[in-house]
Amino acid sequence: MQVKRWPMALLLAMTTAGAHAGQNDFDIATNPFTASFPAAIADNGAHWRAEVLLKQLTLDEKLQLIHSKYQMSDVPNGGAGFIQGVPRLGIPDLNMVDSATGSGSTQLPSTTFPATIALAASWDRHLAYAFGAQIAKQLRAQGFGMGLGGGTNLAREARGGRMFEYLGEDPVLAGEMLASRTIATQNSKVIATIKHYVGNEQEHNRMGGNDTIDERTLRELYLLPFEIAARAGRPGNVMCSYNRINGTYACENPHVLTDVLKNEWGFQGQVQSDWGAAHSTAPAINAGLDEEEDVGPTVYLTPALVRQALQSHQITEARLDDMVRRKLYVMIRTGIMDDPPKAGGAIDFPAATAFTQAAEEQSLVLLKNDNAQLPLAAASLKRIAVIGGHADAAVITGGGSGDTRHPVTGAFAGCGGLTFGTSTGCNWWPNPWITLNVPIVKAIQQLAPTAQVSFAGNSDQQSPFRAYTQQEIDQATTLAAQSDVAIVVVTQPSGEDFGELQSLALSNPSNQDQLVEAVAKANPHTIVVIESGNPVLMPWKDQVQAIVEAWYPGEGGGQAIANVLFGKVNPSGKLPVTFPARDQDTPTWGQDGTFPNDPVYAEKLDMGYRWYDAKNITPLFEFGYGLSYTHFSYSGLSVRKAPDHTLIASFTVKNDGHMAGAEVPQVYLGVNYNGEPPKRLVGWHKVYLNPGEARQVNVVIPERFQSIWDTSGNKWKYVPGSAVYVGASSRDIRLQSR
Repeated sequence: MQVKRWPMALLLAMTTAGAHAGQNDFDIATNPFTASFPAAIADNGAHWRAEVLLKQLTLDEKLQLIHSKYQMSDVPNGGAGFIQGVPRLGIPDLNMVDSATGSGSTQLPSTTFPATIALAASWDRHLAYAFGAQIAKQLRAQGFGMGLGGGTNLAREARGGRMFEYLGEDPVLAGEMLASRTIATQNSKVIATIKHYVGNEQEHNRMGGNDTIDERTLRELYLLPFEIAARAGRPGNVMCSYNRINGTYACENPHVLTDVLKNEWGFQGQVQSDWGAAHSTAPAINAGLDEEEDVGPTVYLTPALVRQALQSHQITEARLDDMVRRKLYVMIRTGIMDDPPKAGGAIDFPAATAFTQAAEEQSLVLLKNDNAQLPLAAASLKRIAVIGGHADAAVITGGGSGDTRHPVTGAFAGCGGLTFGTSTGCNWWPNPWITLNVPIVKAIQQLAPTAQVSFAGNSDQQSPFRAYTQQEIDQATTLAAQSDVAIVVVTQPSGEDFGELQSLALSNPSNQDQLVEAVAKANPHTIVVIESGNPVLMPWKDQVQAIVEAWYPGEGGGQAIANVLFGKVNPSGKLPVTFPARDQDTPTWGQDGTFPNDPVYAEKLDMGYRWYDAKNITPLFEFGYGLSYTHFSYSGLSVRKAPDHTLIASFTVKNDGHMAGAEVPQVYLGVNYNGEPPKRLVGWHKVYLNPGEARQVNVVIPERFQSIWDTSGNKWKYVPGSAVYVGASSRDIRLQSR
């Protein structure tokens, strides 16, 4: 069977990446610590123009450029923040908006893209670039000059409420995917943000919790994705987080803001507070904060307070100029100054939905496929049961600022009565369900036109998360028993301010495990499709034939899921997070699973797959895991060493199955140094192969990825003689060289 490949040319053609100022290269795989485009000439010009403008600004004008003037409810076009420009000098207003999975405008229609965790599951830097460009197109058309969607906090806490917004548990995967997205966003003349800098790995007590992280762990894990994205992607904006780091709030922490970000990494953009994350005036400014976002009632970088700090000599005029100069430089370098976005632009929503479908098709992960249950053969099926998850009407998406507020196609009313603290309904969990033009049931019917496709489950749109009644479970099992195949859709909602999940067990509805087990007992050909932003536990894993992780799939998700189930697309996603077998196996569970107010990163470098390897714990599904409808073989590993210590791992991947598909060979390094985990990801390459086709893959491993943070010397230290492993996942190692 010949299946559809990812239409790369089509997707890139959809972007309007029109490179400017030389920023046109988004392939950062060779060296993520080097800027990926020749920027010196453009930077010199931008710095010069910023300096000229700065000298013409009055003190009042400078002060208005470092503080978001309006609260969110007053921001034009339903954005998140607004900086008033200086018309007499040609400095435009700067309107910003949340953009993790699309524009978060509360007023304007937007496309809902797949969750960012799904993007990470594609392991495709080119797709990350196209993803950033597509979202930026919509932002500019709505009048927004800054996107706030570049989340890259690591998945230390598997139950994290905002995991769906982030890029998994590995710093290299997260950093390189974000760098590609960042370059595309700014090529499209929208300022890109990376966030939440740093240590914002849990929602619980996020507004003030103190994260205790030793310097080596901070450098090798939690700062690393930001470093890669900052150096290679060169974002205009870094958003500091709410939490404290080793006792000091992130937004007034001179070590992470100035010592590391600005001085060591050479970051030339601005540091912006998360909304309400500033806690002081002079200490924050002197530590490196450049702009405050105002949510009231307590604010610290207002014109009056900053003026007082100047007059009392708590801050210097030179530091204030630096804050303003950074903003002007970013606006000039990204093209915002000369070509500010204007609201009212045309958005091709059908094309955007087609992109979301194609992106989701590359992000779905096939977790199990016993007896080649998938792909389904439409011609042999007479009755198909689709059960649960509102598959007849919708797919789920994450909540909070990482969501689009008003998807073009609408949403379930009332948000199912969900409660968040003192809030209910959709005011902060805007649209947990996206009603699709092509829901899963309809998409399946289109692909199996001669079959009878029937739905069973909760059809209550007012309370979509309520538990299934026994009558509904009985109806589902009866339908399953009468069908050739049963497809059960399960969901796990999460979101900002939702807090952490109490368990990775399916909980909303609370008895989905019972539903799956009942259906599997009634029909031996049961397939489970999971819509989640986190790993989930699967007590029914051995009772079903096939399992597909669809994440939060976005507006094109219904058709994408059906295309994978019926083999129109060969799945190629790989897990960017470990799926544990039990809650108790995770590094943050502790004695009883309670969330500490002040997290201590006691596991140090053993986080994610490194934890499971170091503790010899067998996960349910390991990091980097994902099946295909074809089979790939690996051979011929050779490792060459350059004079600068760079390693080049070369090997051959062959598609020795009968279907075209894509594989993601992953290269891991075993660094022989005290305290290091058994292996760390250092590179990968997604390769598309026809049946019988073989291709040599070359993965470059820079010296930095062979280094550790030497606390005694306060610097990176190269460690020679590391073992090189090549595998289809972190545990499916096919080749190795020592």
